[in-house]
Amino acid sequence: MSVILNNGLLKRESFVIGRFEILEPTINILLVNLMPNRLQTEKQFTRLLSHLSVNVRVTFAVPSQHKIRHDTDAIMTSYVTLNDIWHKKFDGMIVTGAPVDRMKFEQIDYWDEFRHLLEWRKTHVTESLFACWATYGAGYAERNFPVKALSEKISGVFQASQIFKRHSLLKDLENISMPQSRYFTVPNFGVARRLKVAGDDILGAFILRDEHVNSTYITGHFEYDTETLENEYLRDIAIDPNTIKPKNYFYNNKPTNTWQTYAEKFFVNWGELLVEKMIASKSTILTLNQERNKLGLGTSQCKYL
Repeated sequence: MSVILNNGLLKRESFVIGRFEILEPTINILLVNLMPNRLQTEKQFTRLLSHLSVNVRVTFAVPSQHKIRHDTDAIMTSYVTLNDIWHKKFDGMIVTGAPVDRMKFEQIDYWDEFRHLLEWRKTHVTESLFACWATYGAGYAERNFPVKALSEKISGVFQASQIFKRHSLLKDLENISMPQSRYFTVPNFGVARRLKVAGDDILGAFILRDEHVNSTYITGHFEYDTETLENEYLRDIAIDPNTIKPKNYFYNNKPTNTWQTYAEKFFVNWGELLVEKMIASKSTILTLNQERNKLGLGTSQCKYL
């Protein structure tokens, strides 16, 4: 369906993707963009969201406390800050990765704001999706699964060797392959059984799901374009000539996209999960309102989220 952009750099470019179906429902998603190349990240996630079976309205946000070093004026005029949205509610939230996984959490300028975001989402968001560093940060802050810093980078395209349960997130997916670019791991052996969806004993968890907080965590980058890992490698090798090439990615010395089908299907499944949660929530509220009517209490205190 169609992705409607409330703001962002793409909107400035009059970027349009998908087709709007007026009879289809529209879900509102907050996308907290922590990646340095925000325009590229907007395009990547927007394309994935266009595969959902409903219309999607996206609001792009950045932390209020973050010092933006590139394209500052364009970003600050195109984005809202987290201070602008604390009073609002969203159907879904996506928090991207960030190239800060070699820093101590307390040294990150938006760390306190990120922790507040984690708490805020419990009452203001129906479904949340955390990617790469956002997963690392959430695990560290909330202590609901272990995280471990690494001295060597995990870089390449990897397939999960273990599917722990046939969650709806993996509907029509026999396995999972995704780009990884990180200096951390979520050790499989330390993750509670109820959270495990897919992973690997060496690379750690790939996908986690915590029903208690309606949150999905992925340690990689489903959104990456074909060339993204190559561009990161060229950037890193210019700094350190000993940088190792991304694994399972270059074929005949050319980057090859082997994850796109997995990524698109995963996002379709996540979108369906989000819609199911919304319907369940509204059904519960409708039932409560009906019970209140029977008791002559009215419905003024029970509203749709």
